[in-house]
Amino acid sequence: MENNRLKDLAAKTVETALARGADSSEVSILTDTEFSVSVRNGEIENLIESGSRRICIDIFVGGRKAVVTSTDISEESIDQLLAEGIELARVMDRDEYAGLPDKNELGAGGGELEMFDDAASSITAVDKIDMAMKLEQVTTAMDARIISDGASCSTVTLTSVLANSLGFCESFDRTSSSISVSCAAEDRPASGENKGKKQSSWWYSTSISFAGLDPVEKVAARTVERTLRKLGAVKPKTCEVPVVFDDVTARQLLSYVASATGGSSIYRKSSFLVDRLGEEIGSPLVTVIDDPLMKGRPGSRPFDVEGVRSRPKTVVNAGTLENYLLSSYQARKLGLKTTGNAGGPSNLYMEAGEHSPDEIIAGVDSGLYLTSMSGPGANWSTGDFSQGAQGIWIRGGKLAEPVSEFTITGTFAKMLSGIVIVGSDLEWRGSINCPTLRIDSMTVSGT
Repeated sequence: MENNRLKDLAAKTVETALARGADSSEVSILTDTEFSVSVRNGEIENLIESGSRRICIDIFVGGRKAVVTSTDISEESIDQLLAEGIELARVMDRDEYAGLPDKNELGAGGGELEMFDDAASSITAVDKIDMAMKLEQVTTAMDARIISDGASCSTVTLTSVLANSLGFCESFDRTSSSISVSCAAEDRPASGENKGKKQSSWWYSTSISFAGLDPVEKVAARTVERTLRKLGAVKPKTCEVPVVFDDVTARQLLSYVASATGGSSIYRKSSFLVDRLGEEIGSPLVTVIDDPLMKGRPGSRPFDVEGVRSRPKTVVNAGTLENYLLSSYQARKLGLKTTGNAGGPSNLYMEAGEHSPDEIIAGVDSGLYLTSMSGPGANWSTGDFSQGAQGIWIRGGKLAEPVSEFTITGTFAKMLSGIVIVGSDLEWRGSINCPTLRIDSMTVSGT
């Protein structure tokens, strides 16, 4: 019932915009309810329970575009918004590429995408607080060295409604749940003065449904393992070696590549992939897909934020760049067609290979197992790559001592071309996901 009411409101707002002088218009309404609790040392640290609504109106007049928004969706507020939007649109600069998508691109694809958990409303605040408390308790009980940095639990229910003057009017609902925990341990030297240095890490689980979250024992064990394996870290020597990206750092790498394929980066010529469609940009092992129609995945959606019908597309096929990720506006600027990616990627992933992470590590005589990257040095405009890093050194095909306080450098071109093994461990923890992968050689800058 609420969806129907919001759809009626969006459609009526479009009609009113046209009656007030707009050539065309698009109206989106977003509503959400959120619960979030964080605990530390057995006490509630923060608790937020909130609901919000937002309306966004795009108005086009004579090749000019204005966007007005408000958190008030009352009739009086919308009337005022429309008046302001019409006036603003008339004084904006003309943009020949601005406008609604082509009508034949509009629609809802995929049928039932399993984005909504019907049981979400039955999960009480007490249930969520208990989940966070239990996660922290289980984590600290796993090892006497563990110091809690807190645990959290959150749920979100979202409704998205979109209508435009081409006759499109659709909506979808989405739920998501997550838990996370972080902890630390004192990094005491084997001898000499204890300088109070600590190592820390975290882990999490996300799911469309609350029941789909990983058991707290699994999340806790991963967090503790990721923390304790950092103890006693040393600075590695400067060298060029094979680098194994774990699933966390590989996902980070893929997110940079996704940004480089984004339409705004391409038409602004701020990407190393400008004018590269149809060219080989990576190893034949690299196939990257964006699929919004996968059932029950974090980025699934029947249409993008313009109402363009969702469909899967291959971004990189066996190393060859086949598609950029484009909105209608970006596509017009480039003389291409929209890919249904207004709002960004949906479920973007690199196809998994056949080797487990252990098998990939076993194939490295001396190299780096990369577990963390930080810093601003990943420049997809120039293609240069330099990140502060942490990891574990590989010796004789086995994980040896932890390493930290170094940088890892290369270029995106060489890194993508240098992928020699892709792991089998593709896990869905967000809208961008990547399995473990090995790059044949990168520069480690340490001592």
